[in-house]
Amino acid sequence: MRDLQLSKLQLLTVVTLVILSIQGWTGDFVNLFSVFPMGAVDSSFSGLIRALEEAGQLPVYHAIEGVLLVAFSLVILILSFQTKIKNAKIASIIAFGAVVSATIGGILFVLSGFQDNGNSMQMAGSFIGAYAFYFLELYFTKSNRALA
Repeated sequence: MRDLQLSKLQLLTVVTLVILSIQGWTGDFVNLFSVFPMGAVDSSFSGLIRALEEAGQLPVYHAIEGVLLVAFSLVILILSFQTKIKNAKIASIIAFGAVVSATIGGILFVLSGFQDNGNSMQMAGSFIGAYAFYFLELYFTKSNRALA
């Protein structure tokens, strides 16, 4: 049973790394080539959605990837705590925090009317942290399996 849990954790970590890779590419593309609407954004959920829709399909897709990554990160966090691998637990906590930080940065960037580049930088830096710690998560779970 433990082996099955570890396999689920490893598979979801790999899937998350793939989605993070796509997220990084779409984020760079959006940052460099999207034309953002000018003006204030209503500080509400509907204002956030409306601003993303006005920015085009790729920013909307990028945001959907972000929501998916938050969900996967939460599941990875839960699965890692069902193992006895202390380093995997630590890596998943930090990676989850990085994904949440990127999400907050993204929301604040949109709510700033796509003007606050500090929030955009927060997304990019947090992406790098999540990417690194999910690779560590995979390393810790793979090395633990080899020892078993």
